[in-house]
Amino acid sequence: MLKEFLIYQNNELVFLSDSSSISLTHLVKNYQGPMFFYNRDFIRMRTRQMQTALKNVKLFYALKANAHPQVLSVFKDENVGVDVVSGGEIEHAVQCGFSYQSLVYSGVGKTKAELELAIQNEIYQINVESIPELYRIGEVAKKLGKKANVAFRVNPDISIQSHPYIATGLKDNKFGIDTNQFAEVMRVAQENAAHLSVKGISLHLGSQMLDFSSLKDSLAKLKPLFLDLRKIFPECHRFDFGGGLGIFYEKQDLEMENRLLNEYAATMFSEMNALKALVPDLELQSEPGRWLVGHAGVLLAQVQYVKVTPYKEFLILDSGMNHLIRPSLYEAYHGVHKLSANGVEKTYDVVGPICESADFLGKNRVLPEMKQDDFVVIRDCGAYAASMASDYNLQRRAFEVSN
Repeated sequence: MLKEFLIYQNNELVFLSDSSSISLTHLVKNYQGPMFFYNRDFIRMRTRQMQTALKNVKLFYALKANAHPQVLSVFKDENVGVDVVSGGEIEHAVQCGFSYQSLVYSGVGKTKAELELAIQNEIYQINVESIPELYRIGEVAKKLGKKANVAFRVNPDISIQSHPYIATGLKDNKFGIDTNQFAEVMRVAQENAAHLSVKGISLHLGSQMLDFSSLKDSLAKLKPLFLDLRKIFPECHRFDFGGGLGIFYEKQDLEMENRLLNEYAATMFSEMNALKALVPDLELQSEPGRWLVGHAGVLLAQVQYVKVTPYKEFLILDSGMNHLIRPSLYEAYHGVHKLSANGVEKTYDVVGPICESADFLGKNRVLPEMKQDDFVVIRDCGAYAASMASDYNLQRRAFEVSN
């Protein structure tokens, strides 16, 4: 098994998977501006690793992480469904070849028009986030003469060790239904039983999870609710335990990440196997995103200026927070590499062209000496990079290419 996936061979940066070795140098031969490169072989490798660890679990890739059609083509080939959070994502997934019956629809702000699209086309599952949303789904389904497939996203009020902006399972988060409201949810569902098919329960604690004690506690807390739901709605047989498995940004260690994947799976199965014994038709679901695609993308950018001050040296690139906002938004770390390995090491702040002091991609980074027009490679840009980009300052979006 690979440990590192970006390495230097003959002083050139190479992107590895278990089936290919791709030199990144050729990508800048006709450089027209910043670009994301996605390694589909790497995505396929990670998908198969997760399918092995989460045996008999239905995977629904979180489209919000990366919506590029070539990325989605891997998941379609590997029989992975899609987790969508808007009408736009529903339409995009369908345009990329996915059926409505392979989509799970999440998100807290579903509009009437979006629900009409989902229900009219008999989407596989709608994860309900609130009681008002449940009423709306019932109304839309009745109007369309349809029966909507729903699961209830429950907020267990359990914390994970993650950035507060990407934690979603606490009572002060906007996500999910409070456990104390569950009786009311079941009552509303019974009132609308002619237009609702209650399929199960959904859970999502947040993103970038590296410790699984909170997952175990949450699953234990939700199992009795699932069984109560099944007593009233015999069609209830799905348990979506979410996604959120994290990756390492500050180092390359795929071996350790695979061990974490297996620990994640073991934690989930330790709770779910007992439920499976009580519910023989139990369908387990997961919504992975970052773990599958995070490492699979890099951002290539060019040094426009090397700015030297009495205090530090800046690498000013043609790409910044407009293409990769995570360092500015979350103070997130992304590895920075010189495309070629030659040069004496120096320390730089790697910044972009945007008129904001928050526009940086890395601070105090030790790199081989850089010169104007040299190229850098920003690591781990396969998830929440292009999908969160903007045209602030009317900068052009980065190109997106794949192998």
